[in-house]
Amino acid sequence: MSSLTDVTWGIGFADFENDGDRDIFVACGHVQDKIDLFDDRTTYLQTNRLYRNIGNGKFVDVSDRSGEGMKVNLSSRGIGLDDLDNDGDVDVVILNSRREPTLLRNDTPNQGHWLQTTLQGTTSNRDGIGAQVRVFTQGVILSDEVHSGRSYQSHFGTRLYFGLGKQASIERIEVLWIGGGRDAYENVNVDQHVLLIEGESTARPIGPAKD
Repeated sequence: MSSLTDVTWGIGFADFENDGDRDIFVACGHVQDKIDLFDDRTTYLQTNRLYRNIGNGKFVDVSDRSGEGMKVNLSSRGIGLDDLDNDGDVDVVILNSRREPTLLRNDTPNQGHWLQTTLQGTTSNRDGIGAQVRVFTQGVILSDEVHSGRSYQSHFGTRLYFGLGKQASIERIEVLWIGGGRDAYENVNVDQHVLLIEGESTARPIGPAKD
């Protein structure tokens, strides 16, 4: 594995190309700034890693062919994953030790359909922390949970992202709230960000992808 000589910190699963398979982003950087003086296998400054999910539980390192942003050589720690420009794909913010953060805008071409959800609890906590969301689309079930933080010094926000690939319609969204309640939202359009409110049955559009 290409990261065996790296020191890895924040790790995130996200579907960066919206093909329905979650990829892996890894923040890398050593803690010893003089490590190269006594270990020639590694360095303090390191590039981060991106592993593309090719299905069947297999991942391929695509770091070297994923743009200039993946060639930044620093000592990274935490990561944040979010659709910062609201164009339908997941971008990356990287926290670097002793340096400014790195912002990677995702401009992957030929992406598939997508759905983004934000939860609002009424009887459970307002941000829906701990709730599980399932998206049913043409025989495929995608699942994710809302967390208050993930991985080392990292947080991916409370918005959930679902890459749908060629699936052009959503049959149903189910939310299992942490308090035990369950809501279903039928016939939701793809390529949009929706608000799911506890106790309601209609998904409220927040915004479509920008042109």
